[in-house]
Amino acid sequence: MGKTTVKIIKMGINGEGIGYINKMPVFVEGALLNELVEIELTEKNQNYAKAVTTKIVEKSEHRVKPSCPYQEKCGGCSLMISDYKTQLEIKKGILKESLVKYTGMNDFQIEDVVENPNPFHYRNQCKLPVKWLKGTLYSGLYEANSSRLIYMDECKVHEKGLDSTRVKIMKILNDAGFRDYNDSIERGVRYFVLRGFKGVYQCTLVTGKMTIDKEVIDRIMDLKEVGSLYQNINISKRNYDIFGRDFIHLGGSKTIEMRIEGVVCRLSPASFFQLNVEQAANLYRTVVSLIEPCNTIVEAYSGIGVMSLMLKDKANKVIGIESIKDAVKNANNNARINHSETKVQFVCGDAAEEMKYIAKKESVDTLVVDPPRTGLDEGMLDCISKARPKQLIYVSCNPATLAKNLNFLLEYYEVDRIIPFDMFSQTPHLETVVSLKRIK
Repeated sequence: MGKTTVKIIKMGINGEGIGYINKMPVFVEGALLNELVEIELTEKNQNYAKAVTTKIVEKSEHRVKPSCPYQEKCGGCSLMISDYKTQLEIKKGILKESLVKYTGMNDFQIEDVVENPNPFHYRNQCKLPVKWLKGTLYSGLYEANSSRLIYMDECKVHEKGLDSTRVKIMKILNDAGFRDYNDSIERGVRYFVLRGFKGVYQCTLVTGKMTIDKEVIDRIMDLKEVGSLYQNINISKRNYDIFGRDFIHLGGSKTIEMRIEGVVCRLSPASFFQLNVEQAANLYRTVVSLIEPCNTIVEAYSGIGVMSLMLKDKANKVIGIESIKDAVKNANNNARINHSETKVQFVCGDAAEEMKYIAKKESVDTLVVDPPRTGLDEGMLDCISKARPKQLIYVSCNPATLAKNLNFLLEYYEVDRIIPFDMFSQTPHLETVVSLKRIK
């Protein structure tokens, strides 16, 4: 589509630079604020265009050389080209722009982004596609906007033991002659999933309909780092989820244990937990500090129950709502492990439906919500507007959906504090805690 130059005047929500050509916004990969860059257009629509940086004409003083050789191809760490302080400023700017865009208000007081204690090697889980390339089975990441696999021994944001354990297990699979997934025969390895805490890892091999030999299982379990091994069967042609429905426990413990802020938790493979434990602890401590002592707290989208268990001393009763059965099973077990089962309980179901049911039976003083990237759905927003808990704590992983939800909630609540957290350094992703109080 030809090359041209453009000045970057702001940053986009995906970590791309934004400039203008004839008043049309151009989203430029690999560019930073205030840079003048030569670009090549990759996509042009009626209202916007996309481009890649081909040359930096005027470089930002905040630009740094990426520490990862795959940064440009992978695309996962788009902010690795910037120094860390500037990354935090970019993220705060993205949050502010989202709030202004969707609420029409620009007087929100956003606090400084809480820094990640470890901007590298913080991520405790990987979920990687597996491909057969030139006689070898590899796990890696897809090149941005493609199905081409980038093989790497090390990812700069993975916790170091994660990759060293992955390499060892992949060698065992190669030694045993494993191939990647073949849709026509529904056999082979589709994804490699590994999660670990304090040097102990739970591995899940996502495969077609096949049996994994005992010799392979024994070799993997002989690795001192592996404490839990599963197989997951996924033969779906339309399902874009990594996991299928069926998990088979192959060896070791059925769960993996972690500790956070004095709470002991055990997780099954399908259960979600924050990918950065150290920063998650900082975020959870903040949430606890924001909540006033009360009678009843409800946490929607409660996962394995960590936050609910940390809140047990703030209320007479804490109820967690989660839609994933395995996570609810883990959560109730975690309540027993932490001797909190009489005070903290978890129910399985849709957040809005369960919240409606709870609100009919009793008054909810504080509601904590930690929804997925899509934010709160209409059912949950309607439920909040009717139940009207005195305090609402919104934990968001997406500034855009947070802002859209706040635009609705501001009819019933006023914003008390907005505290962003850098959970995923080198990427544009941002976690935000918003404390809201009911308008009297």
